Amino acid sequence: MASLPLPRGHAHFPEWAVVALCAALAGVGIGAAAVFTNPLFLVAGVGGALVAAWGIADLRRALFLLVVVIGVLPRFALPVRFVFTPTFLDLALIGVWVAWVLRPMLGKPALPLQRFPITLPLLALVLVAVITFVIGLPNGALTPLVLRRFVELLLSLLSVLLLASVIAQAGLERLVVRLVVLIGGLSALIGIALYLIPDDLAIRALSALRPFGYPTGPEVLRFIRDDPALMQRATGLWIDPNAFGGFLLVVGAIGLPQAFARRPLLPRGVVVLCLAAIVLALGLTVSRGAMLAFAAAAALVGMLRYRSVLALLALGIGLVLVLPQTRDLVVHFVEGFQGRDLATQMRFGEYKDALRLIERYPLFGVGFISTPDVDLYIGVSSMYLLIAQQMGLVGLLAFAGVILVLFAYAARAWRSAAQDDARAAVFLGAHAAVVGVLIGGIFDHYFFSIDFHNAVMLFCLALALAAASQQTHTPCAR
Repeated sequence: MASLPLPRGHAHFPEWAVVALCAALAGVGIGAAAVFTNPLFLVAGVGGALVAAWGIADLRRALFLLVVVIGVLPRFALPVRFVFTPTFLDLALIGVWVAWVLRPMLGKPALPLQRFPITLPLLALVLVAVITFVIGLPNGALTPLVLRRFVELLLSLLSVLLLASVIAQAGLERLVVRLVVLIGGLSALIGIALYLIPDDLAIRALSALRPFGYPTGPEVLRFIRDDPALMQRATGLWIDPNAFGGFLLVVGAIGLPQAFARRPLLPRGVVVLCLAAIVLALGLTVSRGAMLAFAAAAALVGMLRYRSVLALLALGIGLVLVLPQTRDLVVHFVEGFQGRDLATQMRFGEYKDALRLIERYPLFGVGFISTPDVDLYIGVSSMYLLIAQQMGLVGLLAFAGVILVLFAYAARAWRSAAQDDARAAVFLGAHAAVVGVLIGGIFDHYFFSIDFHNAVMLFCLALALAAASQQTHTPCAR
């Protein structure tokens, strides 16, 4: 495994100096903004600036903030607008890059970018994305929103290499798993609470987030086919129930092996409680694709190491089939398999339209803005068809290259990882999460959609953790 050298600065600055400099710059910006915005927002801005300064002074803190934002503040945007409105996730992700760059200046060992097996196919995927974006520019107006979202996609993909390098060299796999399990449990509890409280209270609570870019009114509550007479769907703070289900799928898959490991990274009771909340919230999303993907990820964990997972999975499926409380959910699944419900029929229509677009523009798709033909549109409930729409079969092949290389090396690394139960649990959880994303991607698109930066970044974090867990390394000083 080769390293890409990082230029080292000659001067080392104490951590307090970096924090003070960031605070001073933030103070200047906040003072200038006072002329243009609500003073109440400035109070929050001071707190946010202090948190940001605290985070970028240490990579572990920056990673902590990134995981917290993905799980608990996934769609929050700043309540003030500049050229565009950055999201909390934009700032958290940039904070990780800044913390990495500042590390040598703070007198800490540099963590150079490493070359992983997925490095070249991932860079090829980024290159194809850029090419297809440029090719698609004549298809419509390039708005600041589209440009920002495309840059977010590129930054997220490139962050896989940064996060994998940092996690592998600093030995932060266990820290990331702990954070993912705890924040996943917390996010699940928020989703359950918003589901169980009276509808009027939930509407008021979610509508209060309007300054941060959230929708308002009765539409914040989601139901099957948007019909309040049917089952309600949990969304947590993710707005979209399917995306929330995808989040729960990933964090649940990463945390599942910890419940069965000989020495879990958190107290076993804490892990079990977090997983119970995650699984319950996943069921309340009524996201069939996410639930099927989680079951497949759990089956992988059970087949490769922890056989008890298979028994528990069979018991869970059996209870769902026989309990009266889950009858509506079972009916919803059956209708989906039979293609009788409206949502499934709409998906079939989207698949047909997507294939028409891909047939006309097979190589590089139509880009990320719009289509050149009025009878076609970008958008389909399948990650793979969406990639083919936007980046053509070339882009889909590049994406497949990343996945194939990742799992080819996983097969080779598993023999070594399996010798250490703690490492095996992290390895299995990370790769099961990626498998869950790949299966969930058959039924929905959010893990590679520029409209769902939070879900894309979650997928990238799982990829980074999987790539890092394949390496045998001696952690350097933190």
